[in-house]
Amino acid sequence: GTRRCSVLSTRPVPRIRARRRPATPKFIMCKLILALALGASAAKYDRSFEMNVKDTAVSSIEAANLCGEVETAVTDQITAGGSYEQTSAKFAPKSLFTRWVSKNGDPLEVTATYNVASNSAEVDVEYEKSGTTLEASLDSARRGFVSAASLTRTVSVEGRDVTVTPAYDFGSKVASVKAVLGLSSDTDVELNLDSNDVSNRESIDGSLTISHAIDAKNSIKPTFSLKSGDVDYEFTRKLDGDAELNVKATPGKDVNIDWDDAGSNGLWTTSVRMPWGKPVGASIGFKRKFTL
Repeated sequence: GTRRCSVLSTRPVPRIRARRRPATPKFIMCKLILALALGASAAKYDRSFEMNVKDTAVSSIEAANLCGEVETAVTDQITAGGSYEQTSAKFAPKSLFTRWVSKNGDPLEVTATYNVASNSAEVDVEYEKSGTTLEASLDSARRGFVSAASLTRTVSVEGRDVTVTPAYDFGSKVASVKAVLGLSSDTDVELNLDSNDVSNRESIDGSLTISHAIDAKNSIKPTFSLKSGDVDYEFTRKLDGDAELNVKATPGKDVNIDWDDAGSNGLWTTSVRMPWGKPVGASIGFKRKFTL
């Protein structure tokens, strides 16, 4: 075969410049919302830090689920923020959101949330017109986009207020209705019914809740399951300032305790989740909310 020789040229070699990749919609949305949440130096924002302890021993860093939220009031109509959770995304935010509230005309609130891990977006809309509130949730991960919808209307029946909320979940195909009757200034009765097949009576499940304020600081709220017969007991005691102690117990299942303690710049929240009769299996969580 023949040999090929290369000839060196005296012409200047053109410079090769690396082409910058166009920013993806995911990257643009992250930058936009984070800029709104963190870049408004003149705005006030609420920031909360939460640590959940899976077990009382905390044997490793993975046993502590670190969570955080930041929220910024960019204007009097626009709020932006994001959340972080160690178990879902160690080096990225869990979600980013922005909220817009109408100041003129009928009340309207639109919240757009971007879920970083699933690369999906959700939009929640709440609109009130002539005493009726419409709520709808849109999800980009769904084929039909609409994931849930509900209507709320309050009417007066013989001098007592009755609030009725029919709703439908397009994902689970469950239809539900909630009715709240105000018996007095201290007592409300709430009925919840839901079913994935309205034509079948056996598929209907529900609960009855009675909320009663014993006095200015103490209230009780038992909930009766209409199908299983289980009873959940809830007791709430208001403490000084915004502090509050809440205890929820389901005999034979679990006990949940939440204690909010007012601090100088926000609330400390201590949460205890314990299986019924098994204190060794309890989990403890701490949350601190700062208002700056």
